[in-house]
Amino acid sequence: MLSMKKPVATVTVEPTGARASIPRAHTIKVLLNMIAGGSRHGEKIYVEAVARKVLAGFPPADGEPDRRRVTEMSVRGRPGKGGAVGSVVVGVEGSAEWHGRPGDDPVEELRETLLGEGYRVAVRERRECAEPACRVDVLIDWNRPSEIPAGWYSNRVCGGHNYRTCARCKSLYALSSTNAAGQAPAVHCEVCGQVLIEWGSSKVWIAQLVAKA
Repeated sequence: MLSMKKPVATVTVEPTGARASIPRAHTIKVLLNMIAGGSRHGEKIYVEAVARKVLAGFPPADGEPDRRRVTEMSVRGRPGKGGAVGSVVVGVEGSAEWHGRPGDDPVEELRETLLGEGYRVAVRERRECAEPACRVDVLIDWNRPSEIPAGWYSNRVCGGHNYRTCARCKSLYALSSTNAAGQAPAVHCEVCGQVLIEWGSSKVWIAQLVAKA
């Protein structure tokens, strides 16, 4: 009996080149899981062909080697006769390098191709914190530049940095602190006078103006 369950295709776009490089190199990864039940989505040759098909939209630049790769993913199987443990192919991973962040059109074409091949598709991108030397990153849905990931300060800066925006004038401050011996004074916005931190804090806060609204 053929399986009625749809296989899953996960596409991830992530920056891989040096941060200072313009344009910055990206890698497109396509993970295709295989399902049992007698369908074509359980045949390794077919799934590998699908991976090569969707990566065809990301060819190497003229004069550069073709770095597109398609590899199988395996897990340890159950012990067989004699106790030998083999491996079971559970999916196929394809990858391609791109000279910058790909536009929405080729990614959408890739998604449509996978849908046409019968996959459930999820497209994500890896977003890095924009603060220098910070290595925090997060996976978010593709092409949502204004989305603020959970726990992040903004759409570009993670929550591990002491930033605060004035509620009144929207000026941006970087905060630093030391332990207070007593009741610490309030801190006010130097642009509009709005209270940034209330009086009585357990720390003495210093607010450095980063960007005036």
